[in-house]
Amino acid sequence: MNENFSLTKFFPRCLTTCLYAWTTYITLTRIHEIPKWFLTLTIVATLTVALYTYYKVISRGPGSPLDFPDLIVHDLKAAENGLELPPEYISKRCMTLKHDGRFRVCQVCHVWKPDRCHHCSSCDICVLKMDHHCPWFAECTGFKNQKFFIQFLMYTTCYAFLVLIYTCYELGTWFNSGSFNRELIDFQLLGVALLAVAVFITVLAFTVFSIYQVCKNQTTIEVHGMRRYRRDLEIINDSYGTNVYSENVFDLGSSMANWQDIMGSSWLEWLLPIETYKYKKSKHTKDEKGLYFNVRPEVQDRLLSSRCLEDRLLRRVTPRPSLETNRPSVEILV
Repeated sequence: MNENFSLTKFFPRCLTTCLYAWTTYITLTRIHEIPKWFLTLTIVATLTVALYTYYKVISRGPGSPLDFPDLIVHDLKAAENGLELPPEYISKRCMTLKHDGRFRVCQVCHVWKPDRCHHCSSCDICVLKMDHHCPWFAECTGFKNQKFFIQFLMYTTCYAFLVLIYTCYELGTWFNSGSFNRELIDFQLLGVALLAVAVFITVLAFTVFSIYQVCKNQTTIEVHGMRRYRRDLEIINDSYGTNVYSENVFDLGSSMANWQDIMGSSWLEWLLPIETYKYKKSKHTKDEKGLYFNVRPEVQDRLLSSRCLEDRLLRRVTPRPSLETNRPSVEILV
């Protein structure tokens, strides 16, 4: 079976869609104390935008270095020995290197790994600015779909809250009117209410955490792997103070700057699942492709003007004469 239609991808997506459809059906058909027009307008509108964004996350995908032919490593051994180097737009703006000072390369995908790129074992592919692999999407959250993922969480939180309020109001009215003396409780409505409680609490917590991550301009992987992340940064930060390793080099200096960098610069971009103006503007360039990232001006000046960084970018591993003879076409930086 084609990978895109495998059971591991189909089941969670089908389950999520069915849960949305079922809760909407029960809410619209079993609630009578709220005007039908108001109920339909709020529930259906929230459902529509949430499901649209859900499938927008999936269809857009996180992005991969495999999408860029010039990032393909032609000779893995040569790349490991410093005989093959990544394109200049990677090497000149790379902030995280391996512990030996070389550029990162994926042993599985045979591609150069830009900053914040990681290999997903579930998808078996390298993902640009990988945040995490989400089982409810059967997809990774990464550079290209992070904005829509955050918006989906917000829409789902609003949807669960509306369903919770409406179902609790209906059940409360049923109880206060004394109807419980002559008729059984609507178990399907009760089930939807309990599900709404669980989803609202869970998704709200994850939404708050994800928004916090956006405002810090850091990924879940970077949080959990901060020790390794700091070790990678150390290779280009030898001339800094003792507390520099606690810095997030991709933090732009303020929560608003970090938020706008990912979610866009206007309320319309924040609220609607649309492409940001910045992404559209850079559509035909290497910018806004997840291959490199902006950092705070003072940090960028220290990094890119540092003699230490320049030395490490220009002096990788000096090849042996035999290798130079066998590979005359490879550019060597010494």
